[in-house]
Amino acid sequence: MRQDSIQGLEVILKANSEYLYSSSKEKIETCDKCNWIITRVFQGMSKRDKESSDKYYVNISSAELKKYLGTRDYKSILSLLIEARILKPNDKYSSGKFSKSYCLTNYAFERGVINVEVSSESFKKRLLQIAKKDFTESTKDPLLKKIIDNTAKLIVVEQDSYYKDKLLVLTEEEMDSDIDPEDKLMERRRQYFRYKTFYEEFKFLNKTTSSFELFKSKAYQTPTIAKSGRIYHTAASIPRHIRKSMRATGGHYIWEVDMSAAQPTLLMLEWLKTGGLDSAEHGLCLSLILKGELYHYIQNNSQYFKALEYSTLKKEALQALYEPNTKSERNQALYSLFPLFMNWINKLKRKDYRIASHIGQSLEAKIFVEVYRNLPDDIFALIIHDSILCLESQTSIIKQKLIDRTIELFSFLKEASDLTALFKTSLVSIKNEELLKNKNVRLLAEYLKRKQADS
Repeated sequence: MRQDSIQGLEVILKANSEYLYSSSKEKIETCDKCNWIITRVFQGMSKRDKESSDKYYVNISSAELKKYLGTRDYKSILSLLIEARILKPNDKYSSGKFSKSYCLTNYAFERGVINVEVSSESFKKRLLQIAKKDFTESTKDPLLKKIIDNTAKLIVVEQDSYYKDKLLVLTEEEMDSDIDPEDKLMERRRQYFRYKTFYEEFKFLNKTTSSFELFKSKAYQTPTIAKSGRIYHTAASIPRHIRKSMRATGGHYIWEVDMSAAQPTLLMLEWLKTGGLDSAEHGLCLSLILKGELYHYIQNNSQYFKALEYSTLKKEALQALYEPNTKSERNQALYSLFPLFMNWINKLKRKDYRIASHIGQSLEAKIFVEVYRNLPDDIFALIIHDSILCLESQTSIIKQKLIDRTIELFSFLKEASDLTALFKTSLVSIKNEELLKNKNVRLLAEYLKRKQADS
């Protein structure tokens, strides 16, 4: 079993007299337990998809600490790491609401992060016992078991330099100087370790399709089903550039079937269902939905959104739908395009601004989760909120099932002659010829050919 650690941790801990004079066996177990906390902090950091202002603090409940480290030991392990300047606590917490949180210090990062094996047999046994018990519990639900089993079928085929190149943004001055790209990437610690964890853990799992091995992985996240029905799990948290670097077992390309502009589309469909179809705006919205052109229409017909890049536009549109402020510039920009629809949205949010997002995610789950639940267990498929990953051979079948399920929820769509643009299919995996190892060989051959021609 592998854990994260800090370079030279054993030497650092010797400054503590109690650790220094403990037996060799006790030292090994103490280091393993310290490494469990370090690993747990990294796991918490890797779950977040945005840099935040909380200094990378991760909530760890006392119940979880007792479960893994023992009721007698957990406080002394925490104190040891804090005294060693490896860990910093945030003592603000609320009983029953959120736990105390911890972060790794700058000193810890400066020392360097390494991977180590669990050395203490007793602690390894404890971790395995907990893992087996939790694994059995997690796989009782057939839906969650299907997600875990299919996540275990993911393999990494691309080099880590692919995602690093995608993340690295250098100024001209930095390009002219000999700045270490790794140091530059480390400036965004959460992003760096999130990508690093997912890449290295799935690369390590390439040689197995065991769901239990995935469960023991540092990248594993226990599946949870939100009140809306949306499922949060390991594969749904894999960063985009890592997902592109992946294939299904056997080297098969991964494809995606997803809904065009899912959240705005679902909210508009709900509004159309409750408000009738008798106005020009109703007709416009339905037409845009069926053509899959909602975001393009927003971009082409709004001064506010026209100035934004497409990826930023989508985020801004969603924020306009879900933020509490109904008078923001982006909210008003959408209101100018769809006054009846936005009036409906803003009325919902006056009661509780979270209602709109709950409706959107609930409808998403009623379509995607239900379709995924009923897919055969012997095919590769993974649900990622408003999309389903699969092999190319399954894309048409899954797309039709999603269309059929959407019509079940919104019966007025039966009258539409063509619903194929409502869902789209696309390749997720990098093609063989575009993999860096193949691309570099091809570019070298082309260069040598030109060199020979020039001479």
